[in-house]
Amino acid sequence: MANEIEINPEAIIDAGDNLVASAQRIRAAITSFDAELAAFGAPWGSDDLGSLIGMVYETIRDLALESYDANLVEIEDIGKLSRVMGLNYQQTERAIVEHLGRFGEMFS
Repeated sequence: MANEIEINPEAIIDAGDNLVASAQRIRAAITSFDAELAAFGAPWGSDDLGSLIGMVYETIRDLALESYDANLVEIEDIGKLSRVMGLNYQQTERAIVEHLGRFGEMFS
């Protein structure tokens, strides 16, 4: 058939696992980067201007980290759901083969 679709459950499972692993690696890199930045302390100083710069920096950093984390949670969820989808395809395929086998036995 020209319009045939082939589904590879193992590839879907692997892709899901890879998404989860990638999100975990990115989370570790962000955590490491944040710790590296924190090691610099407050290079903008503690005078009035430095304090304002520090508040703006911390607000932006916190918003960025929250955004990154929220996106990584979504990526992990997509990876986990892809894995479930692949497993469901495998289970459905096994059930079809089993039922077709029984059906074939009826006519043997």
